[in-house]
Amino acid sequence: AMPVAVSASAKSMLEKAIKARAEQVDELGGEGKVKPGTQCKNNACSKCYADESSLDQECLFHPGAPVFHEGYKYWSCCKKKKTTDFSEFLSFGGCTKGTCVFTDDPTKKKKALCRYDFFQQGPQVTLSIYAKKVHPEQCEFKISATRLKVFICFDFVNTFALDLELAGRVRPGECSVEILGPKVEIVLKKGDGSAWTELGNSLMAEEEE
Repeated sequence: AMPVAVSASAKSMLEKAIKARAEQVDELGGEGKVKPGTQCKNNACSKCYADESSLDQECLFHPGAPVFHEGYKYWSCCKKKKTTDFSEFLSFGGCTKGTCVFTDDPTKKKKALCRYDFFQQGPQVTLSIYAKKVHPEQCEFKISATRLKVFICFDFVNTFALDLELAGRVRPGECSVEILGPKVEIVLKKGDGSAWTELGNSLMAEEEE
């Protein structure tokens, strides 16, 4: 496992979120209610909740994660459709049919999508995964010379995972993780001086991504 540091801002953000969530559950009597106007939580679906019939309406969404790399923006499930314009990226229609989702089950962990990006500077590669209210004790970070495995639990019910065969060799003993307020930052020390054109290849099964 990789050493993990947690910033003061990340600790404060999580503590405030825990308190706010407890107050919200008390106000709702322990049960979440959908307010009219709540937008569907599926990526790229803009439909909103009106009444109970909204729970059965069909939506078109992206099951993959948003990727921003070297100026290009695209969904991991639609890698051939890329743009450099953020507004155009937001307008990309979904690629998968499903049913609108408006609420979270507070007792059930669910896979979520996190935007992530990386940059390299000299002998190291820095990977940023944009997740807030991360629970350090429920996360796992593993590294070998050629592979990185990440499991992040954030915002109480959301989980995000990566399993990558890295684009180059790294020095596991010199790699580290820091949980910051708006993101998780993973620093990988290169095993040689080669330049990385990509972060690596996913080793996750298609249904897991």
